[in-house]
Amino acid sequence: MNGRGVKIRRISLWLLIVVVLMTAIVAARSPGAYARLQIVGLKIGGALPGVSARDLLPLLRRPAGLDLVGLAHTRNPYSVLVLSPRRAADSAAGARVFENRCSQCHGLRGEGGLGPALASGALRRGATDWGLYRVIQDGIAGTAMQATGLSFDDSWRVIAHLRNLQQHKAARPHNENEAAPAAVPVSEDALAKADTRDDEWLTYAGGWSGRRNKSASELTAATIRSLRLAWAYQLPTDPENSESNPLAVHGLVLVTTASDVVALSQRTGNVVWRYHREVSTAVKLCCDRPNRGLAAFDRFVYYSTLDAHLLALDVGTGRVAWEVIVADPEAGYSMTGAPLVADGKVIVGVGGGEFGARGFVDAYDPGSGKRLWRFYTVPAPGEPGSESWPADVGLRGGGATWVPGAYDPELHLLYWGVGNPAPDFAPDARPGDNHYTCSVIALDVRDGKLKWSYQFTPNDGHDWDSAQQPVLVDASWDGQPRTLLLWANRNGFFYVLDRSTGEFLRATAFVKQSWNDGFGPDGRPRIRPRSAPTPEGTIVYPSVGGATNWWPPTYSDRLGLLYVPTRSMGSIYFRDRELTNENGFTGGRGLPVPSEQPEHSVVALELRTGAVRWTAPLPNVERSWPWMGGLLGIDDKLVIGGYGTELVALDAVTGGRLWERNLGAAIASSPIVFRLDGDLRLAVIAGSVLFVFDLGEHHGGAERKISGRDRVRDSSAP
Repeated sequence: MNGRGVKIRRISLWLLIVVVLMTAIVAARSPGAYARLQIVGLKIGGALPGVSARDLLPLLRRPAGLDLVGLAHTRNPYSVLVLSPRRAADSAAGARVFENRCSQCHGLRGEGGLGPALASGALRRGATDWGLYRVIQDGIAGTAMQATGLSFDDSWRVIAHLRNLQQHKAARPHNENEAAPAAVPVSEDALAKADTRDDEWLTYAGGWSGRRNKSASELTAATIRSLRLAWAYQLPTDPENSESNPLAVHGLVLVTTASDVVALSQRTGNVVWRYHREVSTAVKLCCDRPNRGLAAFDRFVYYSTLDAHLLALDVGTGRVAWEVIVADPEAGYSMTGAPLVADGKVIVGVGGGEFGARGFVDAYDPGSGKRLWRFYTVPAPGEPGSESWPADVGLRGGGATWVPGAYDPELHLLYWGVGNPAPDFAPDARPGDNHYTCSVIALDVRDGKLKWSYQFTPNDGHDWDSAQQPVLVDASWDGQPRTLLLWANRNGFFYVLDRSTGEFLRATAFVKQSWNDGFGPDGRPRIRPRSAPTPEGTIVYPSVGGATNWWPPTYSDRLGLLYVPTRSMGSIYFRDRELTNENGFTGGRGLPVPSEQPEHSVVALELRTGAVRWTAPLPNVERSWPWMGGLLGIDDKLVIGGYGTELVALDAVTGGRLWERNLGAAIASSPIVFRLDGDLRLAVIAGSVLFVFDLGEHHGGAERKISGRDRVRDSSAP
């Protein structure tokens, strides 16, 4: 290396040292100091490619108003660096910057001109706030969109202005070349029979029981090798790895994103209609930007939004019939789960436990949007269960109701899982059992009254929320017919309860666990001493991500087996009284055990004994949080699900791997089946692409390229 090169290298090294020192000084004088130092270390180590070196100082200064703790944890700026309420207030200033610097190409109101329209929200490279920031800063190579030279703050002001323009986007009309099918009402009787039908997929779990198992007689170990692509559709906006569970209703496949509902022709994949709605910038999110799907009833589909609104959309046109505010996003509330229609009511839950939002389950009138009842998962002072909370903590104690539950129409009971208490890792700050967190609650669907509850993890300090899918089974137990509820819990145990009474029948571990020494006759766990988080760190199994998570299981009635996606690993649980970010307080954290590799698998659990019948290992990946999806059962023959980028079919009896296909992107969704003209089709989302396969015998759709007729086509669109 010549002398000039050595000199440049020394100067660069000194500049980097200066940046580190300045960042340390800034960080040390403000909350979140540890996160700021972590971010600098990650950038130096090459672990933050989405953040440029010139972004560091403005990003790390205290007034930046961005989630730096989330960035340090996820290392993904696209999922966590979003407009804060303070920056959203800069919309007016952003309008002035936009008019001076951007309107010549994109129009005064972002309506388009020489450049593409920006007010539509259909921005291929600007689906996330950080993605839009990167385009403003860097431009798009090979297009007329060049780097703007705007400052960090002005860039965010422009983003606030664009999001404001996009906020009131209405439903888009259906594609001129694709006729909307007749909107045949989805009746209560159709929902009641949905578990036994494979021609449509009408609910998040395929039916009220949560079993996710269909007959689909022609799909076997031999024929699954004949699956071929009928069509595919590129979802229009974020998130990058969709967790949406499609519905198949009356000739349509309906799918969601954080901001969209799209209705596609089952035959061709063409867009019939698309509804777009920008999410409020006030929303606080702990875990990416998922939307897990819809509910269908009568002539509507029901859509819960990240910023805690509930909408009824006409299934034939996408037009909004009504919209109600369920909760205030500025108070920490969000909604990520699909609604559930039961007893002629639209039932929804909420997220936000990480920010202290008090969880609840709501019921709404499907025709008008009028709220019919609400059940709070954290009781108010004086209510039953309130004695399990300190008086000054309970009403901000978490208990989110993330994912949809199950419903027994004969008992009129609705079964719903409840999330962890807040603060997550500080059980000493909220002594007591903390009802009804980490529980299943059984509510009378007619009035929302609690009939019974069972708490899986009292006074949880490990973030083991019960955001899993309940499974309802009628079977013999000790020689007598019983109505049962099956639950593979995040805490590592497989539970069997009587769903009529809530009686505890049995619990068995299905992964390595180190927190529980067994159960009392009433089902109360015997929690091991020294398993709570400590300042020095305590190793406990399972990990903070859980033995399983929200990934839905499936159940075979004929085999008596519950199939569950699992992860076996531990975490080091820390209690940190100062751990906070700009949105919420967790009181600690869980970190991976050094050098431990997680073991991922699908397990088959016996209803009769609780034992693991078989384990189907899945390949390990480098990161401790792999993308996993839910499962689909095909009678007593197949178990189908996603792991990483692979769609996998297992033998339901033995667990042997029968078939796999690499879809090229992470599968965080669950497969479904439906029929078109009597022929079976299988649908699943990988990354942000919806794939629909058929068995090839009556391939009416023909092989075709990815659909997406409603997307902005100009390559310079951000």
